[in-house]
This record gives sequence, C-alpha cells and structure tokens, in this order.
Amino acid sequence: MSATIRWGAWFEDSELTLDFPAGYEVLACPPADGPDIGDGGIAAAFASPIGTPRLAEIARGRHRPVIVIDDLSRPTPGSRLIPPILDELAAAGIPASDVLILAGVANHRPMQRADFLKKIGPDVLARCRVSNHFSWDNCTLIGTTSFGSPVEVNNEFLACDLRILVGSIIPHAAAGFAGGAKLLMPGVSSIRSAEAYHRGSALRGGYGLEAPDARLESEEAARMAGVDFIVNGIPNSRLGLAGVVTGHVVEAHRAGTAIARRVFATPTPPESDICVLSLYPKDSEFLQHLTAFAPHVTAETHIVRGGGTFVVVVSGEEGLGSHSLFGPGMRLAAPRPTRIRGRDVIFFAPRTTPGMLPPTMDGTVLLPTWAETIAWLERKHGPQASVAVYPCATMQLSAESAATSAD
Repeated sequence: MSATIRWGAWFEDSELTLDFPAGYEVLACPPADGPDIGDGGIAAAFASPIGTPRLAEIARGRHRPVIVIDDLSRPTPGSRLIPPILDELAAAGIPASDVLILAGVANHRPMQRADFLKKIGPDVLARCRVSNHFSWDNCTLIGTTSFGSPVEVNNEFLACDLRILVGSIIPHAAAGFAGGAKLLMPGVSSIRSAEAYHRGSALRGGYGLEAPDARLESEEAARMAGVDFIVNGIPNSRLGLAGVVTGHVVEAHRAGTAIARRVFATPTPPESDICVLSLYPKDSEFLQHLTAFAPHVTAETHIVRGGGTFVVVVSGEEGLGSHSLFGPGMRLAAPRPTRIRGRDVIFFAPRTTPGMLPPTMDGTVLLPTWAETIAWLERKHGPQASVAVYPCATMQLSAESAATSAD
C-alpha cells in the first residue's frame, strides 16, 4: 500500500511516495483541486478586475508604484503574477525600473537574493527595485483600527502613490483565508501592530470563515493605508494557479475565497488509526507545522480515533524557521503540542533535529526517515491499521466546512 504527497515547496517541489505495510488500509484524501488556468486565465483576470477599473487606468498619472508580495512561506507564484502587473503599468507610462517590489515578510526573516529569484524570477528581479519590510523599524503610525490596533505601516510603502498587494488565498486559522489585506496588516506593518492584531482580532478567527474579525481588521487597515489594487492567486495542489482574482482589496478577495472553497474542499474520511498530514506548501519551516491540522480542525467528526496518531510530514529545508512573535523565546511563543486530545503527534522531518527545537518541545518524536516512521507506527499500532493521507494538508478544508462557513 502506498500514497503520494506533495513535498518541498520552493525547493525540491515534487511528489513523494510513502509506502505502508501490507496490512495497512490506506485512503488518499486529496482536495477537489483544479487545473492550472494558464496565461490566458491570468490575462482574463487582469482584463476583468472586480470592483475597480483596470489597473492600467488606475495607474495613469501615478509615478511611484509599490508591489507587496509575500515570502517563501506562502505559495504565491510572483514570477507569473508580477509580469502582467508590469505590463499594465507600462501601458500607463510607468517603466519597470520605477517599480518597487516590497517583500511583505510580516514578522518572518528578510528575503535574500536566492529567495527573490524563486519568488519573482530573474527577469523581474533584473527590472525592478526590491526591498524587505522590517517590522521593528521604518514604520509610521497612520491611525488606529476600530478593534484597537495601531496601524503602523512601512515607510517605503507609504512613500509610493500606487499600492498593489500580491498574495495567495489559502486557508488561515485567524483570517479565514490568507491573501487580500493581510499583505498590508501584518504583511508590511510594525511589530507593535502585528502584536496587537495577534493578541486581539486574530484570537477570534477560524479556518474558512468569510469575514472574521481578523479579516475585517486587516481590511480596515488597508483602507486607511490606501491600497489601490490586489492580485491574488488560488493555488492548486501542485502550486499551479486554479484561479486568479484582481481588483478591490475586499471585493476581489471575497470572490477569490469562493473559488478557494471549491478548490480546497476535501471529503472527511471515516475515523482512522493514523492520519498523515503533509505540511506542503509551508513545509520548508518546522514552525509552520500547526497549519497542517486544517483538515482536522475543520472536520465535523474526528479524523483520527482516540489513541491514534497524527504524522506531520515536514521537508524542512529551512530548519525550524523564524518568527519574531511566535518563534522560540519571542513574546507570543507558546508550547506546541505533542498530543492532541488523546492522540499522538509525531513528525517525519528528515532535516529537523532535536537541538533545533525549543525546550517547550522536549520529547517531540522526530523521525529522520520514512522507514523509521513506519517502524514507530508498527510498534504502536501493530501490523494492521487504517490510514488517511492528506497530500497538501495546509491548503485543505473539510468539505462540510468549505460549504457552510460562508453562510
């Protein structure tokens, strides 16, 4: 018995086949997914923006455009989405050399040249200026949201007169879905803004919700900051584009979430002994591992029976990863579970060693090979067990949640 998962986003980016003992009953649980829309589909999205005029029309008379794009912890294919933006700006008389691409890293590490090459491609990197947001400095207070968070925004962003956000619409535990205004707050906001956001509205969110407080607060901040246009992709399971929306920071994002619900919907399987959750496409950083539980969190019934086991698969090219709020020793750091409601959590994580983990994760089961992972499972579950396998769990929602959470 075997199953195939996705593996190594932005690095190996391939399929990985996981073999199981002959007595294991294995059920693959892929999302509904969707084919890549191709260059024609992307062009159609730019030709028909939602809630705004076409970008070329908005750009006329502007001189200093900024394009905010997320980092490698997100699946946004900037090399496919930024060139059409540059074409629209060129039609308005703005050359690519006048465009600033600002990495909206929020509270993650700065992007390096190799990261930009992967994210936006060599052609865009050669034609445009690039910069990193740094949440600890170079931000200016422009107001306070109705939720009480200060809105302190990157000064380079504020100095520009045309403000574009480029991201991906995937499930998010606080904002319902990522993308849209989240590229402004917390994407290019200060550490003080991000902390207030995470201590406040982000605590009241949930996967797949249409407009939780965290989403509404980000959108309020985006209006205050003068966001002009968004370009958001809806990735498929292979980091292609199942859809693209462009236009108004709220209206276009809402249209994109409707596509995302269809693409990421995953039928909930019968309760199993073991559930394998691939962290793809956030699998370069171990710190992202909690996002792999999206199918479990959104299911109406348990996907693993009591006493069972979750196996989180982490390719881990960047090791533990970095986060200025949630990383080890940081102000919002919290213990990360090794058991969830009577179910074990173990990791197939060939590039993560115990010494990389914080003391709060002492005792975490890290298994460097799939053979050792299977041996661990056989010791616990014996020669026969049922297994559910989610190939890109971070982007998967239970079908019932995807259908009902917008109501």
